[in-house]
Amino acid sequence: MLATHLDAENRYKEYRAEVFKYVKKALDYPDSQNISLKDIDATALMQARLWDRIPERRVDFNWEIDCQTYRKRYPKRFELAIWYQNRLESLALGRPSYNGSRVRLELVERLAGNSQLKGRTFLITELSLIAYANLLGADEIRIMEPINDSVKSYYVSRGYTYVPSSGARHFPDYCVKKL
Repeated sequence: MLATHLDAENRYKEYRAEVFKYVKKALDYPDSQNISLKDIDATALMQARLWDRIPERRVDFNWEIDCQTYRKRYPKRFELAIWYQNRLESLALGRPSYNGSRVRLELVERLAGNSQLKGRTFLITELSLIAYANLLGADEIRIMEPINDSVKSYYVSRGYTYVPSSGARHFPDYCVKKL
């Protein structure tokens, strides 16, 4: 790993830790003490493997491969593991644009089925993403390729604007919110 890549890794890891502290303080739930926000580590990836066995799971992300790819390519990445006590509830990966004007959320998944944070994981993820974008000076967040119309409608109900794909390979559909 190049020194500049390693420097960026360390700097942005500190930024994420700062965001996690800020968001944790901002959580106003009666059980907030049970919620923790962290980078995606080996323990999170081990628990994410268990999600494969959940029949209600709607996506087929391979978090180990996706995280490995992201870490190599994007040292400035946004990553988030949301825990409730000792159980992994959600994972998210994204990255800022090259000029830093926007942050995109590319992969996000909540524990299917009996989640302790059902109805709250996206709110926590969004708050973290906004805090990260603000820290980087970005003025826009994007959620890439909503999985279905129901999810797309949910994002729109949260103040996002849906932008359909242009059909070009590198221009998928997304939901966008100005900050």
